[in-house]
Amino acid sequence: MEEAKRINFDIDFDFEDKSIRYCYFNDDRIEFLEFDRYVGPITLQYLPNGGIQSLFNYNLIIKVNNGFLVVTKLIYEKEEMSSQKFISLIGEEKLINQVLL
Repeated sequence: MEEAKRINFDIDFDFEDKSIRYCYFNDDRIEFLEFDRYVGPITLQYLPNGGIQSLFNYNLIIKVNNGFLVVTKLIYEKEEMSSQKFISLIGEEKLINQVLL
């Protein structure tokens, strides 16, 4: 299995590179398995890079330096899951507007 790359939200995100990426929610590691550039509705609040902007259609929409990232599949607590399952597990109220590191 390929080694995951740490996301630096403060530099431009390479949407063409589909390598597994990781960051942290609280102190828990999250690995992004399936993701792409997000073009669609967002909320108008300002969030720093790494902020969870929206949970539109049960996908994580994350602010990156050069736009928005949509994550559809991830690994959390060593379990592969859809973003929808992750959102249901953690709870929308605990995710929206949080900043990933």
